[in-house]
Amino acid sequence: MNSSNEKKLKEILAKVLLVDRTKINDRMSRKDVKGWDSMAHLMLISEIESEFGVMMSDDDITEIKTVGDIKRVLRKLDVAI
Repeated sequence: MNSSNEKKLKEILAKVLLVDRTKINDRMSRKDVKGWDSMAHLMLISEIESEFGVMMSDDDITEIKTVGDIKRVLRKLDVAI
C-alpha cells in the first residue's frame, strides 16, 4: 500500500463526494453516500484517471460500488495503493 496514493484517493473522494476524509473507508459505498449518484460517479472516475494516469474499462467503471472496489481496480492497473 502506498500512503501517498491512498491520501490522493481520499482527497479526490472528499472533493467530489463532499464527504469528510476521516469518514472514508474501504466499505463506504454508493448507497452510503447521498451525493454519490451517476454524475458524481463519472466525475470521480475522471478525477481518478487523471490523477493516477490510468484508463478504466467500462466494466471496471460499472462494477465500482465501494471505495474498496476503486482500490482493487487501481491495483489491477498497477497503481500501488
